[in-house]
Amino acid sequence: METVLIKIGGSTLDAPDFLPQMAESIKGIAESFFPIIVHGGGKDIARQLDLQNKEYSFVEGMRVTDAHTVGVVQMVLSGDVNKRIVNALQTSGVKSIGISGVDCGFLIASRMLVKGRDIGFVGQIDAIDMTIIDLCRKNGIVAVVSPISRDAHGNIYNVNADLAASEIAKKCRAEHLLFVSDVPGVKIDNTVKNIIKISEIEALIASGQITGGMAPKVRGAAEAVFAGVKQVHICGWNGPGTLSNELGGSTMTGTVILK
Repeated sequence: METVLIKIGGSTLDAPDFLPQMAESIKGIAESFFPIIVHGGGKDIARQLDLQNKEYSFVEGMRVTDAHTVGVVQMVLSGDVNKRIVNALQTSGVKSIGISGVDCGFLIASRMLVKGRDIGFVGQIDAIDMTIIDLCRKNGIVAVVSPISRDAHGNIYNVNADLAASEIAKKCRAEHLLFVSDVPGVKIDNTVKNIIKISEIEALIASGQITGGMAPKVRGAAEAVFAGVKQVHICGWNGPGTLSNELGGSTMTGTVILK
């Protein structure tokens, strides 16, 4: 059975009726694929930080994360957002479990430098222990992954969900990696570019045509393709048929990242 890694953006989670539609979509593909879900939650994190009057900033799409902020991020992602997704899946009859990179030593991280700059407790993934994913595969359970991770000393890190999805897809040799967000694909000059070659990505970022959170998304996609993931798509949510359409070949939309 082919593995499909589905990364859900935090903005998408806010869309009306998204959670029940997503659950039905997962239920529809689960007979043919082994799905793994990785989620973000940027808007939910921002709302919580705003409630606490905590200022925040970004560097190349990465949230600068001090000791207080990483606690908020963990609470929002591993607590609220993760369980909302699991609850929706369970309601649709999909056996699922919510985990984070901390659980069972799933994702081991270290501090990430962005252009040589230390931006706090922001992590890069150094190692992945697939034990918990193998258990899910064996028992027909959909893993819903919060990208919060730890290092060997117990420090907690905020790991970008796009990069986490890419690393997990590479480790489990997924045939498909889908980045589902609130945009229909990668827009260049306000138009969705259907195909982007890996060789074009850094130039598009340097020229300002790919900015913000889309930059780590396309970089993660490129790394996944390099590592052997067969198909990487960046697409919007188009209702309960989105996943089956994207996995169907002729019905795909959005942007495809190719070698």
